[in-house]
Amino acid sequence: MRSGMIGNKGLMLAIMLACAMSAIEFFIGTPQRLEGELGICFPSPNLWTINPLVSWIVNLGLILILGLSLHLFNKTYNFISSSDTVLPAAFIFLCGSNPWIDSVLTSSVILMGANFACLHFLFGCYRSNKSTQQMFIVGSILALGSMFQYAFVFFIPAYLIIAMVLKCMNIKSLLAYIMGVVAPYWIGIGIGLIPLDSFSMPTFTNLFDGFGSKQTIFVGLLNCAVTIILSTMLALYNAVKLYAGNTRRRLLNNSIIILGIASAISIVCDVDNIQVYMATVYLVAGVQLANLFALRQVRHTHTFIFFFVMLYIASYVLMETGFYLPA
Repeated sequence: MRSGMIGNKGLMLAIMLACAMSAIEFFIGTPQRLEGELGICFPSPNLWTINPLVSWIVNLGLILILGLSLHLFNKTYNFISSSDTVLPAAFIFLCGSNPWIDSVLTSSVILMGANFACLHFLFGCYRSNKSTQQMFIVGSILALGSMFQYAFVFFIPAYLIIAMVLKCMNIKSLLAYIMGVVAPYWIGIGIGLIPLDSFSMPTFTNLFDGFGSKQTIFVGLLNCAVTIILSTMLALYNAVKLYAGNTRRRLLNNSIIILGIASAISIVCDVDNIQVYMATVYLVAGVQLANLFALRQVRHTHTFIFFFVMLYIASYVLMETGFYLPA
């Protein structure tokens, strides 16, 4: 495994930059916030009554913990052929560079954490015929999350596809997955925790119909679009090397790409809720960037990293200072 491209010093620098941008946003920032978070039957995190300082600390702590956990995740499953810290550094920095998700607790980091947990369970049963327990847990995680944020629902079909890609899907595991999705609601209604009149259905606004009213969040949409396009280009560029390499590593990476595709489709169909998907998009982008450095000899590495960092710092500054298109 290659190592040393970013290293611990680069990781620490990414953490310091993310913490600094998050602190600036929390203490002096006033960007326009999106209103789109809803739960199917419970209030979403943006409606929880939490002390703002506590909310900021918890959110930042989750970003750092999840970012560092990604490094251990790769050490366990080796889906990136490098022991370097590019993945955690990229994820932490990207999350810190987005004022929509770096200053208060939102569903974005929670959804990414749920996706991280689901990937962990499915990666662990690669090519296994005994995956019923893992599939039930994954279904339950998504169902529980959907109670507080409807965006979790969009990932239910994605994990069915991921399970098939990882060759751990059979009739028993499919039934277990369906039971996992149904069980939390069944139990909640049965014990009276979820009143039937508490269910609500979100109103979706797709990107193409709603863009005219989204001019005030143009920079944030541009940040998202650039990240998705960059991730797509890197995924295609890395695909040749991955295809010629280890089959297991290729399928694990394909699973993460499916997660990115699900996020991109969800953003297009549900643009009012765009911030919820961003942390997961940054996870996928971080994996593609880490694969680039692991699989290729990148020329002018430091120049590439410098411009990458400057691009997202510029996006942060524009969002932070209220640079919007005129309505």
